[in-house]
Order: sequence, then C-alpha cells, then structure tokens
Amino acid sequence: MLRESAELILILASLVACLRSARAGHLLRWTAAGAVAGCTLGAGLSLWLIASDIDARWTAGLTFVLAVGVLLMVSTMLVTATSIRSRTQALVEVWLERPSAPLVILGFATVVAFRETLEVGLFLRSQWLRAEGLDVLAGAALGVLGVVCLVIASRKISTRIGLLAAFRVSALVLSLLSIQMMLGALAEFAHESVAAGADAQLLAWAQPALPEGRWYGWMCAALMSVPVVCVLRSWWRETCA
Repeated sequence: MLRESAELILILASLVACLRSARAGHLLRWTAAGAVAGCTLGAGLSLWLIASDIDARWTAGLTFVLAVGVLLMVSTMLVTATSIRSRTQALVEVWLERPSAPLVILGFATVVAFRETLEVGLFLRSQWLRAEGLDVLAGAALGVLGVVCLVIASRKISTRIGLLAAFRVSALVLSLLSIQMMLGALAEFAHESVAAGADAQLLAWAQPALPEGRWYGWMCAALMSVPVVCVLRSWWRETCA
C-alpha cells in the first residue's frame, strides 16, 4: 500500500507541478476529480472481486494479468522517479493547449488512481488467500497510517534523503510481490480448473514451482533477475553519465 501510494503521489505531484509551471492552475481541479474518481472505482471493483461469487478462475486471471503489468512497468518505465516526471511533463506539453485538455487531465488522473487502487486491492486479496486474515488487515491498517504520513511529508521529501534510492528499492520489493502474486494466481487458476474437471497432470507437473512447492523460492529468484538487472542497468547508466 505504501509503495503504490508513493507512486500515485509522485505521479499526481508531477502532474500538478507541470500544470503550475505552465500556468494552467485551472486544470488542478480536474486532477483532483480524476484522482477521487479513480480511487473510488478501483476500491469498488476490488471489493466486488473479493466479495462476489464469480468464477475464481476469472479473478485469478485478472490478478495474473495485473501482476504481469506491474512487473513490466517496474522493469521498464518506472524504475526511476525521473522517468515519471518526464513522461508526465510530455503528456502536459502535448495536450495543454488543446480544447480537450481538461478531459485528458481528468482521464489521466482517473486511470492512474484506478490502476494503483486496483493493484492494492488485488495484492491484499492475494495475501488474504495465503496468510492469516488478521495479519493482512493489520498490514493494511499500517499501510493506511503510512499513507497519511506520506501525504503530509510529501512536500518536504527530497532527493537529498535518498528518495530515488528508496524508490528503486521499493520497485524491487513490488517486483517480488508481483511475482508471488503471479505464481499464486496460476496456482489458484490450476486448482479451480482441476476442481471443474480439467486434467490434474499439468497441475502436478507445475506444483513444485508454485507456492509451497520445493522450487518456489528458486522460481521467484529466477524471475526477480529481470527487474534487478533493469534497476542495476538504470543505476549504471546514470552513474556513467
């Protein structure tokens, strides 16, 4: 929750800074409206997915797709805070002078907030299925408290206290959680498919690499090599530059 909230705050703060520097303060209310709408939609969909009786294979498939999306984002575009600022600024520069700028800003903020909120919801759901419910709720409560503190401190945080390094470390943590969520979703999908009458041989073959299997740790380590290499490559390029 802290990591996703930090990313959301960073993106929205970058958007607000770009709008203010471009003297487009009249668009700030569209940013706020989009953030509220996106968080509301994401929370609503997350609660519906958790509480509904839909086929668990659909939920597992959505969880897997979003986990892959998070992993790709972390491994490519979002390994540095600088890339977030540059991409947000590019969006503002392209659309600011157009009549549809308010709708674009509204849509951008809505999509960003919706994605981050839905990712949090599915992360919590995946942990709920594998851990004690009270532990998950306690972690969520601590996350909410941390988000409040993060919002209060966001204007005073700067790179001099290692924000970029912390952002990269958090990207690696999120990558590991995404990998675990992917493998957990595969296990859930396989178990539900077998319960529905599918061949159990494929599940038996893949079981060692899934949660609680003897190769699970090695599988996580192997998949983690991709985001680790991406973060190290980004750090190396900035060091050499």
